[in-house]
Amino acid sequence: MQDVILMDRRGVLAPVILYSDGRAQAEADEVLSTIGEDQLIPLTGNVQDASGLLAKLLWIKRYRAEWYQQAHTLLVGAHDYIAAELCGERVTDLTTASTTGLFHLRENRWAVELLERLNLRTDWLPRLDSAEVPVGQVRREAAELTGLPEGLPVFHGVGDAAATTLGAGAGEEGRWYVYLGTSGWLATSVDAPPADPRAGIFNLRHPDGKRLILIGPMITAAGNFEWLVRQFGALESGPSGEADTHGLLSRMAESAVAGCNGLLYLPYLSGERAPFRDSHARGVFFGLSASTSRAELYRAVLEGVAFAMRTIRDAIPSANRMDCVNLVGGGARSGLWPQIFADVFGCSVQVLAQPEDVGCRGAALLASKALGWQRDFKPADYFPVERSHQPVIQTQRCYDALYDVFRGLYPALKDSFHLLASVKCDPAGAGLAPG
Repeated sequence: MQDVILMDRRGVLAPVILYSDGRAQAEADEVLSTIGEDQLIPLTGNVQDASGLLAKLLWIKRYRAEWYQQAHTLLVGAHDYIAAELCGERVTDLTTASTTGLFHLRENRWAVELLERLNLRTDWLPRLDSAEVPVGQVRREAAELTGLPEGLPVFHGVGDAAATTLGAGAGEEGRWYVYLGTSGWLATSVDAPPADPRAGIFNLRHPDGKRLILIGPMITAAGNFEWLVRQFGALESGPSGEADTHGLLSRMAESAVAGCNGLLYLPYLSGERAPFRDSHARGVFFGLSASTSRAELYRAVLEGVAFAMRTIRDAIPSANRMDCVNLVGGGARSGLWPQIFADVFGCSVQVLAQPEDVGCRGAALLASKALGWQRDFKPADYFPVERSHQPVIQTQRCYDALYDVFRGLYPALKDSFHLLASVKCDPAGAGLAPG
């Protein structure tokens, strides 16, 4: 989602520019100074930065004029390209379009007026279609390449965030889930006004074209535990060389008491996007003492991720009615993490069966509904629960007290993070010096 794929009449014209590409920061500043957040946010429901398409298209016009002039169609998602190759149609879905910063969220159309304000082309935008509408059929050339039968209907579908939302059981209002992959997010579907995007919440159009999907992203979620395993896995496995270092560190974390005797962890290894946007934020252990054990370090990391996800929850007004959350992604396989989330969130946590496969499940559900096999986005047999965790009142009280400390740490350290980012190593080897 949120990519720049330039096509001429023969195929791909230039290397794709991914959503995470930040080269257009100067152009993003130009977008904000020319149009302004006071107009952009009410129109698109989201903030504009270097990841958005307006900035990237300005960059292309400025530095890759030949691409800009030769392109016939602009595609904005990987599945747009796959659909084009399968059936020749150049189309995108409403949810993917709403990630771009080019979508009129209230009217479900391209906000061509933004392109006009910036003197950018308006003739190359892909057609907008519902994710449930068949966009074409597999053509002969694609059938020969893929082995798929010629004439097979092609449904465009949605990108990963929306497919995961459907597959995690949150395609209907009032259902929540946390995705715990290397990165992660908290999300739900609502029939309500957009959330404040300045708190890092993304407002995406629901595949039904009416509701919204609210997503609060976390740059590094289970990736924090992956960092632990890389740094300490060999140390803990020792001469035995135990292969399951994830399980070993998880078992050690279980041996530590909840709250880790006052040790807290900020999980911002690569900056953060919600509930604040700060690329300079970093990871921190806070409250180390002479008695701190390695087991407490490991558990503090798990707790810190849950605390950080709770700060995202607090940035979404409707989340105060949350009484159950589904946990999906590779991190849901942990025996300890789901219980930590239950105690930190103060609500029931359900781990879905095959939690890594919810994106595929959501895509299948979307096609199934489009074909008339399902009536809505909540068929019970799509979301089998593997296990359920309830909050333990004593642990919940402990975490509530620690959370009050946790949420004050980033504001207290913000200026120091930025000062640290300006410090560079002295080439002469004399230590550190201001950059």
